[in-house]
Amino acid sequence: MNKNLLMIVAFVAILLGAIFLIGPTENTDAGRKVELISVDSSMKGGRVLFRTYDNRPDIPNIRIRDEAGNVITLNDIVQKNPGQSLLVNFWATWCFPCREEMPDLDALQAARGGDDFKVILISVDRGGVKPSRMFLDHIGIKNLDLYYDEKGTLGTAMKTIGYPTTVLINKNGKQVGLMTGSAHWNSPSAYALIDRLLMDE
Repeated sequence: MNKNLLMIVAFVAILLGAIFLIGPTENTDAGRKVELISVDSSMKGGRVLFRTYDNRPDIPNIRIRDEAGNVITLNDIVQKNPGQSLLVNFWATWCFPCREEMPDLDALQAARGGDDFKVILISVDRGGVKPSRMFLDHIGIKNLDLYYDEKGTLGTAMKTIGYPTTVLINKNGKQVGLMTGSAHWNSPSAYALIDRLLMDE
């Protein structure tokens, strides 16, 4: 696949994500509004939209696996680290925009990761978790925990319609919202989004 075709594929993925995310602002019983928050895209000059949920839904109690093959759920991860917000990135090695944003996600974890915030990856590669780990090692990713959603069941339950999809989970274990498309995570606009996540109840 040549470079121009790869760029077209990446642009279409981001465009589809933007189309899906654009929608009306709504008032809710809790006084929250659905918001669209613009973040720099990994494509130069582009933007992607993060859409918040008005009702902060629970995390689906669906099994995934860690790198050692142990069965785990996102709720297990949340309960193990109470008070920690999560950025959950659904991706695959065959997804060019996913590959493109990995160094930024790694940099975000290095810069902002700690007791109150963490970036985790959930691979949907059909070949298991090994190809994902090989790719991450090859490009020098050092700071990101990797999990595996074998049949894409968790991603489907969390409303992924393409890859990459990123879901933010607040310190209370509730879904804040999601973004479809690759973002420039090591940027002021992404840091501002994370700051808002850390304040979310």
